[in-house]
Amino acid sequence: MSYDYELTHKNIIKSAEEHFKEKGFREASIRLICKDAGVTNGAFYAHFKSKEDLFDNLVAPCMEEFKKLYSEEEEVSYTINSSQDILRIFQQTHSSSDKLIHFLCQYREIFLLILDCSGGTSYENFQDTIIEEEANSMYTFLEHCRPFLKNPENISPNLIKMGASFLISTIFYSLKKGMTAEEILKEARVVSDFCIAGYKQLLGL
Repeated sequence: MSYDYELTHKNIIKSAEEHFKEKGFREASIRLICKDAGVTNGAFYAHFKSKEDLFDNLVAPCMEEFKKLYSEEEEVSYTINSSQDILRIFQQTHSSSDKLIHFLCQYREIFLLILDCSGGTSYENFQDTIIEEEANSMYTFLEHCRPFLKNPENISPNLIKMGASFLISTIFYSLKKGMTAEEILKEARVVSDFCIAGYKQLLGL
């Protein structure tokens, strides 16, 4: 691959990031992206199939790594033999978000593009998808805990989703506000403690 090709590719990516950030995916113009990158429209199509392909090229590497980290956290298996095990696992799972939060902060600008500027792309429902996955994971966990709960009838998919939304929305809102990883972790732990207290009361732990 030639130096000129690599340089052109980098210039297009850099220009695109600024245009997507300023106008969002839908309103960003390939023509203006190319103009600011100092390349022709023809040169653009030698690098990318479409505007969608360009956006994907910009954010996909971070998304793939995020999914990998998230999957690793979800794949941890636990042994549940008592209500004390449930409480211990609650604390472990909520503290396991540390690595994910540091990763989000490391690539903050890319994730802000995904959260705020991805309307019209396959990433536009990213936050809702994470909330749904978090809620499904918690529901599955609580179903396994059912024999050790005093009030298992209170396991509610809707309430679980509300708790997941509270936590994930807090993390992403804090990211958007420019908080440091340590500040976001502090906010997330407060929300986690609040949710755990609610589950303890609701489920009779």
